[in-house]
Amino acid sequence: MNDIELAAWTHAEFVRIHPFLDGNGRASRLLMNYQLMAKGSLPVYIAKEDRLAYYNALDQYATYGRLDDFTDMIVLLEEKKLDKYLDLAAIQKQEPPTQIM
Repeated sequence: MNDIELAAWTHAEFVRIHPFLDGNGRASRLLMNYQLMAKGSLPVYIAKEDRLAYYNALDQYATYGRLDDFTDMIVLLEEKKLDKYLDLAAIQKQEPPTQIM
């Protein structure tokens, strides 16, 4: 199991066992992001428009033990976040335009 699979499994398993009356999703995302960052990956955020896919992927794990959909989702979120950071770094590397006087 690689680092992203482990973080995805931790999240999915924590939500599956549902140990608290409230806050299971937030706690599981915090644990997942902690594991990702501890291994050098970026923290991810589940946007509102991705929530249905997120719930469906977690349901696949809870019902059938299939983690693939959720792991793939985390990988895609990692890639999007990395692309965003790389874009920001490229913008910062560009020299400011010179002024002609």
